[in-house]
Amino acid sequence: MEAMIVYWCLDRMLQHYCKFAFLQNQMEVLKRFEGLMGPGEKYALPEIFMSEMLELNSQLFELENSGDEAAVLQLGSRISGWMQHLAEDVEPALAAFENSRASQGQITLLKECFVKLKYLLRIQQRISTFATRDKAS
Repeated sequence: MEAMIVYWCLDRMLQHYCKFAFLQNQMEVLKRFEGLMGPGEKYALPEIFMSEMLELNSQLFELENSGDEAAVLQLGSRISGWMQHLAEDVEPALAAFENSRASQGQITLLKECFVKLKYLLRIQQRISTFATRDKAS
């Protein structure tokens, strides 16, 4: 019995560490975008991205209600891959921005990527919360 309690505690600590490490990594990525957007500045995302996000949120809602943890985690992996792909695609523009040499086109690309990453991070956090909540039950 004691071994099960220790295992459960270690499992919970690992879950929280992994969640913290993931969020820390994403916050470091987002921090590189500091100064890109002015205070209160809004950036309208393309309609196709928003419709994909609407579909993802709907799918996540259904998966949360069905309790299919494996499918939720698979969706989380898909979103993580999408975030990684976005970060890689924008790396040259981000490097130019950090060196104050970004063109207007690169700045527009960075703004779009920044808002997309923030949106995807919120969904990823929701998935992480769902997975942690179910493990605690």
